[in-house]
Amino acid sequence: MSYQPQPPSGGAPPPPQWSPAPPVAAPPPTPPAGERRKGLLFAGIGVAVVGLVAGGVIASTAGSTKEETVQAFARAPVGCTTTLEFEKSATFTLFVETKGSAIDVGGDCAGNGASYDRTSPDLPEVTLALVDEDDNPVELSESDSFSYDTGAFVGQAIQQVDIDSPGTYRLTVSSADTDFAIAIGGDPEADSSTVLAIGGAILLVGLLAGAVLIVLGLRRKGGAGVPPSAPAAMPPAAGWAPQPPAPGYAPAPPAAPAPPTYQQPPPAPPTPPVPPAGPGWGAPQT
Repeated sequence: MSYQPQPPSGGAPPPPQWSPAPPVAAPPPTPPAGERRKGLLFAGIGVAVVGLVAGGVIASTAGSTKEETVQAFARAPVGCTTTLEFEKSATFTLFVETKGSAIDVGGDCAGNGASYDRTSPDLPEVTLALVDEDDNPVELSESDSFSYDTGAFVGQAIQQVDIDSPGTYRLTVSSADTDFAIAIGGDPEADSSTVLAIGGAILLVGLLAGAVLIVLGLRRKGGAGVPPSAPAAMPPAAGWAPQPPAPGYAPAPPAAPAPPTYQQPPPAPPTPPVPPAGPGWGAPQT
């Protein structure tokens, strides 16, 4: 016999009811983008144009700067001794100048103020002798490091000299030819290279600064301040939602465990018969 618990009276629980999912809130509208910074944009364009023009103009003067450098060289005509004033200690180059003019040359040279334009492509044979103010000879060394052709002046380096002490020196030029002069100076490209570097730097800085301003001008201003909204929670999926119990309905208490079922034990097996007294069981009968 077993005990089966019965549900309490009061009726079955009400069936679950369907509840619609709550509506999802629409995301807040995105604020409109601001306007571009036109002032920075136009300023950047202006800076880039000014840098480009200024750098190009300065760089274009490098050619005239080279000609001015060559024109400032000291010159010594052929067939006489020229007095030279060295104002600093440095290495100077002596050029055979086959085209140009010897203007305002110190000394009593017959070639003062004369112009020359050698037609032969070969350099003339020339002997140079340099002495200081005490008539001590100054050593000259071979050199062909520089040359120039500015249109009005054409020259080729032949020797160089190291001036250790500024002062007065005298240069004697001897040659069978007279259609040239000796020019004394430094690197003809030195000043023009400096001008080119300055022009290139101005051009580069102008373009870089203009590009930065243009980029900043193209960026739009921020829109009206809108506080950031919290991320919307994920809505529950539509479906069956549990409902509260109906009024008057009490949930059934938990069922008690059933008691164990009782069964009678099986009958005992029959007892075997007792053997009779006398000879042993199973002995032969007489």
